[in-house]
Amino acid sequence: METVRCFVDCLADFGDLLSAKVIRNGTEVFLSTGASDVLVFNGQEKRVKTVLHFCSSVKSFALSNDRCRLYALCENDGLYCIPVALESSSHSLSAKCHIPALSTVSKDSTVIKDGKVQSFIVVEGILVTVSMQESFWTFELYELPDCSEGAMAYQRRAGFQVQVVAARIPQKHMADTVDSKSIAPALACIYPSSDNTPNGQAHLGHPLLEPLLFRLLFGVDTSLVHSPVILCGLPDGRLFFFPLLLPMLTSSRGEQKPQIKMLYSLEQPVTFIGTSVTGEKGPQYLVVIGQRGRILIAMANQEGSDGKAADCSFIEHTVQGPVECACVDGERLYYSTSANLLALSLINTSASPSSPLSAAAVGAALSTRPKRPAVFSQSAVCLSVCRVAALAEPCITPAGSVELLALSLSGKLLQVTLPQASDKESLSRLASSQVGQRVNDLMGGIGNIWERASSMKHQLQLKNNTLRCLNHVFNVCHLILNCHKNDQEVCERKPPISCRGVANWSTLLQKDSLILTCILENLSDCALHQGWTLCIEVYSSRSHIADGSSTTYSFALKKVDCGEKLEVNLPLDIDGEVFLPVKINCYLVYSLHSLFHPEELRHLSVVSDIPISQLLRDNGCISLALNTLTLDWLDCLRIAEPNSYADVPKQLTTWESTHKFLSSKQTRTQLQSMSKAGPHAVVVRISSELLRTGLSLPGCSTVVLCISVLKWLVFRTSETGDYKPIQNPVVCALGPGRHEARLLTKEVTVSGINSKGDLSVVEVQVESFSVEALCGLHHAVLRRVQVTMHTEQTLQLILRNKP
Repeated sequence: METVRCFVDCLADFGDLLSAKVIRNGTEVFLSTGASDVLVFNGQEKRVKTVLHFCSSVKSFALSNDRCRLYALCENDGLYCIPVALESSSHSLSAKCHIPALSTVSKDSTVIKDGKVQSFIVVEGILVTVSMQESFWTFELYELPDCSEGAMAYQRRAGFQVQVVAARIPQKHMADTVDSKSIAPALACIYPSSDNTPNGQAHLGHPLLEPLLFRLLFGVDTSLVHSPVILCGLPDGRLFFFPLLLPMLTSSRGEQKPQIKMLYSLEQPVTFIGTSVTGEKGPQYLVVIGQRGRILIAMANQEGSDGKAADCSFIEHTVQGPVECACVDGERLYYSTSANLLALSLINTSASPSSPLSAAAVGAALSTRPKRPAVFSQSAVCLSVCRVAALAEPCITPAGSVELLALSLSGKLLQVTLPQASDKESLSRLASSQVGQRVNDLMGGIGNIWERASSMKHQLQLKNNTLRCLNHVFNVCHLILNCHKNDQEVCERKPPISCRGVANWSTLLQKDSLILTCILENLSDCALHQGWTLCIEVYSSRSHIADGSSTTYSFALKKVDCGEKLEVNLPLDIDGEVFLPVKINCYLVYSLHSLFHPEELRHLSVVSDIPISQLLRDNGCISLALNTLTLDWLDCLRIAEPNSYADVPKQLTTWESTHKFLSSKQTRTQLQSMSKAGPHAVVVRISSELLRTGLSLPGCSTVVLCISVLKWLVFRTSETGDYKPIQNPVVCALGPGRHEARLLTKEVTVSGINSKGDLSVVEVQVESFSVEALCGLHHAVLRRVQVTMHTEQTLQLILRNKP
């Protein structure tokens, strides 16, 4: 790619931009930076004269045909209209003090109160708006009021809709559609040129098109009445047009509808619509450029000598995208990517190869009419200006040079002057007065190169950070997935990243609540950074019976270093009731959004046919299972004090409560005649040999075995730690609902079980006055035994198959 050094002058610096738009109006420049302000900049004084402050962010703005009114489209507010002359002339005191005048625009200046409007254009006393209403693109036409008569209401003349369709994308991509709601439609008004129209001069700020091509594209009726045509490029790539001055069609409902037709489909969002001027015969190309670099050129083919009728042809060409903004200056198309500002010639040129802009045809245009555009034979020329976000219409300086007004992503307002063909020949004979200017130009070029290098370095750093983060995520995935293998050596080690749960009771205002404390322990060499989320999925017995639903709790992690623990608490009761058993699944989830910097996400959304937000929404996370826990009645017991190992304190019956009340009043009752109901009991017998093997207690005494069994049942472990509540083979405890229960263990000998003789077993007896507590504890004891037997069989199978 050929590179040309331009003369760049930085007029002002407004800081980083959210979005950008710039319009040149004589010596004044109107610009917005994506905030809620429109700045009026004076090019001669090189300062901001007026700041127009709106109630919300400014999405787009435009000047009226007479350049006396400013239309601003604000987010969620609609379209505003304010006079420009009053704003620029009523602040003489601020102008003398060189202080920008602040003008706050009230909501009374809103002319179209529709927050869904995305684009608009003002032409021939008509305001055209485009908005998305559900699955339709809606076009509304309003008649501008006559300000001289004091009218302020905008009367709606017509309206029509176009069905929203999904954009087609190449087959090499995985998705089928792109999200076009965030891209605004592109609007342009095209006028037919006439004999008295100066060559290349726009009509009321709108581009012109030669009569032949105008008639071939938009029809004979439109050409005969010299009606301007509205062109609209939708985000899906379709290009529609309709004339403004032709009689409108009447629908079945009696509404006036314009004759809208589809001209072409670019199959990508449209960025720019304009016309090019070549030679002395006026504009003859319609130019449309898409966001991903596809250029459409419509040209007229003259009537041939063989009697073939004149027709038009569409020529496509592709340049490197994404295209942020574009403009046309006669023979050349200027467009900006995310990195460079480039110029592309649309005509053939006879300039010599020694000309500095010969490849881009930056020279005198030919008077002869070319047969085909030159975009197929010449490449774009880099103008050595980077990160341009908005371009104003080019102008010609008194010296004959092309001057561009650009607004960069870093917020700099740049005046770019392209060199002429004779500049290279005059380099060797510079006057002494021009040396200083050339030094300034060279320093400006160095500054542009440094800014481009800084931008590339920043992008490279973002990519390195993303790769480093992705490598870290893969390491964590490898550690957790490797733990799930059915290998004895792996299973015997403690998992590097695990999550365990403990049930605790909390009493507030004499109300008991069951709280689950989950402890995430990181014993690996990888820290869990921001982006990881601990998800805990709770299945209660009630949800299994009802609809099989579950409740998921998510806890975003900030940072869990190696060797650190993280505790989180969550409730287990539903409407004040506890439904046991509860199954708990613990997951580590990583969101792929965390891999990318917000700036990188915006860049990927532009350069890709598939928005990255849609891709991450479909497959946007990595989920790793940690542990599956089950909480039952044994896990939720509250152990009583060691000195309360007596008979289970039975719950008082109605008669016993009445007897105590009457006794306090010294009234005699015959309590002995009432029957005393004892506690309910259930016994589970477990083989002593199985318990000694499963609990790793070979050769222990009967007392140690019975105490260890109780510790195993209540604390899920049989280790001889400091368990003060359990020092005897009996435990008194409180369960959910404050139901009292007692667990006893003793070793007995049972005869008649098998032919081998007597069998030594450990009896686990559960006693309680509550049938609910008895059933829950019985089920929990049986589940403990089943899990132990299954684990013992699995270990024996592994040892048997191990070579």
